[in-house]
Amino acid sequence: MRAKDSQNLYIPAPKLNELRILKEIASDPDITQAELARRCALSVAMVNNYMKDLGDRGFLEFRRKNSKTISYHVTAAGKGAVDATRTELLRELIKLLTDAKEQVKEIILSQAHRELRRVVLYGSGILAEIAFHALESAKVSVIGVCSDDPAEAGKEWCGRERINSSQIRYMAPDAVVIALLQRSDDAYLRLTHLHQYGIDVIRLDCRTAGSDAIDRGIAWSKTALG
Repeated sequence: MRAKDSQNLYIPAPKLNELRILKEIASDPDITQAELARRCALSVAMVNNYMKDLGDRGFLEFRRKNSKTISYHVTAAGKGAVDATRTELLRELIKLLTDAKEQVKEIILSQAHRELRRVVLYGSGILAEIAFHALESAKVSVIGVCSDDPAEAGKEWCGRERINSSQIRYMAPDAVVIALLQRSDDAYLRLTHLHQYGIDVIRLDCRTAGSDAIDRGIAWSKTALG
């Protein structure tokens, strides 16, 4: 069974699709297969096949309310299967998180021009949290986290005070790590002047200054800064 076309690298396994279907039915026994398909990002035909299989395995009951309407109910065995799959999923997510930390650490260290000891993070989302723990595991100290949102200035994040990007050069870190996947070009152009102070600017989206657009931006920033 194949899911609807997706642009994602990660494609849910059948057991995860079953978990989602059972969870949705548990919360809404009167849900339609069309709505299940929408919520689970599957085709209606796939949902129908999954539900037949779940019924055959004793995880799902079908109760006819009238000639046109059926309600669905998760059995005790189905609830047990949900709990078991959740535990299995949690183990896999922990492994994926560990792998993500290693990938992030490798990306950061591969772009550094020196040994990193003190780093500032630019960004405060989930990717920044992964980068924070990846750097800590590499014995690299995160001395600050940067946000250009005035409303966030001074607030605490992972035990660090959020600062404005204008403060970075005075902290003299070895590098700034841009922990963004969106708006990373804008952030890079905003921070590229830090090179002149001996501060590396590292991107987690693996792009470098090699693109024409970024090169033009660097040339513009150098001119603007005099």
